[in-house]
Amino acid sequence: MPQSQTPETDSAEVPSPADPISGRGGSTAARWILLAVVVVPVIAVAVATGLRSGLSRNRHDGTDSSLADQAGTEGQVTTAGRFEVTAKLIELPGAFLPNDGLYNYAFVLKYEVLHVHRGGDAVGKVIHVAHYNPRKTRARVGDEFYPDLGGTVDRFRAGDVHRLAMEEPWDEHYIGPLVDRYHETSGKRLYWAIWSNAVGDGR
Repeated sequence: MPQSQTPETDSAEVPSPADPISGRGGSTAARWILLAVVVVPVIAVAVATGLRSGLSRNRHDGTDSSLADQAGTEGQVTTAGRFEVTAKLIELPGAFLPNDGLYNYAFVLKYEVLHVHRGGDAVGKVIHVAHYNPRKTRARVGDEFYPDLGGTVDRFRAGDVHRLAMEEPWDEHYIGPLVDRYHETSGKRLYWAIWSNAVGDGR
């Protein structure tokens, strides 16, 4: 009686799940895949964070915004008013009026804004600021009418950089004579200076 023959299979072509060689190779590949999945996103996040930090710190003029945030912060400049800027005094539009103790007034000066600390997009590149009794040092400008005024500026000179805490509209915070030699400039926003600090050597 003929015997049935079972087809032979090549055990080398069908590795056993328990084969130590094939198990070790699959485990190693899986570990490398897992490592790539975890490490690559971490590196990408670190690079993106570093780039974003660098962009946020560097302003368009190439200076470090963190340094600008630290300059001229004496007194109440970081808390007074709703607007705060570091700005360069563009010019003096004529001589200040005398302060003889009988006549108080505010004088409008024009600034180029270098950095906005508070106020955001509401502050333009060029601003006009009304300063109370500009012949007086800011440390002594406060009086019984406006006791909240102050700062470290001793005098106003074209080209000096000031850190200003301001409010607007100016006529809701000041009642009195206003010397505005930019009165023909249409559409300007006029701020009321509360605190004025010198930045750098501009005292």
